[in-house]
Amino acid sequence: MIFSLAITGPTASGKTALSIALARRLSGEIISSDSMQIYRGMDIGTAKATAEERSAAPHHLIDIVEPTESFSVESYRARAIECAEGIAKEGKLPIFVGGTGLYVDSLLRAPQLGIPESDPEYRRRLLEEYSGEEGALKLWERLQRVDPDSAEAIHKNNVKRVIRALEIYDSCGITKTELDRRSRLPSPEIYVGMITLDFHCRDTLYERIDRRVDLMMEEGLLSEVKGLYEGGQLRYGSTAAQAIGYKEIISHLEGECTLGEAIEKIKLSSRRYAKRQLTWFRHTAGACTLFVDDEKGNMRRVEDVVCEAMELSRLFKEDFLSKYETDRA
Repeated sequence: MIFSLAITGPTASGKTALSIALARRLSGEIISSDSMQIYRGMDIGTAKATAEERSAAPHHLIDIVEPTESFSVESYRARAIECAEGIAKEGKLPIFVGGTGLYVDSLLRAPQLGIPESDPEYRRRLLEEYSGEEGALKLWERLQRVDPDSAEAIHKNNVKRVIRALEIYDSCGITKTELDRRSRLPSPEIYVGMITLDFHCRDTLYERIDRRVDLMMEEGLLSEVKGLYEGGQLRYGSTAAQAIGYKEIISHLEGECTLGEAIEKIKLSSRRYAKRQLTWFRHTAGACTLFVDDEKGNMRRVEDVVCEAMELSRLFKEDFLSKYETDRA
């Protein structure tokens, strides 16, 4: 079991700056937990740490795949844990930084082993076997016989989810209910002390997001997206092409909207994404909230935020040592 920190929160909340400050004070190295910073060439729109920032603290899991490639949460977890173990062996502190809730959540849970990939042929066979007016009900009744808890949670008419639950059972002999239970177990490899950046005033966050988008445009976001798009790196339907800032510019390049309209769409999408991030991380058990603005919406002094984060890190370390010694005993 190794000790680590995680700095999470909405886009434009200051995660990068805080993580670098902590890395320098705590002898740490940063591991990205951003599902879009993994892609090479997508630099401006994903707000990757600059060369200067990366020189201030080592960064990992940035620029590891091409935009044309897929990358699963399970792949991220395996790479991230391996990276954290390597950092810890060097006597350094792993610090996960990013706002992708699924990535961060995967670190907190035990690995989900044995989950079968979805098989289109399996789905086709079941739909063919259970066709007809009563097909959906009969499928659900079959699920009820092998996995009653999943059947209770899934509506009879939600054929897609019913088939997926049956596929899991038929493929590995374990019910979806049991796999879900195992996925909620804490990670046996790593302790993650999670600090979530938050705002008292939502408008303060939204103003920061709008300014960041304007700065990205000044830094050349249009040229970056155009180069990737024309080079075939942002293929239709790919995960990378759906990234905020990229899909809107692609829409402009395809003549569907003006550049000004695309910029406003980026700002709106970013604000909506930040709202979803806040909701996700506020409901993450064990996370400690650190407000970066005061109750009037004014941004706090960076040094004060860093000092509070240092204190939270100390408390997390005490909790880790207490649990680790208890486990050893």
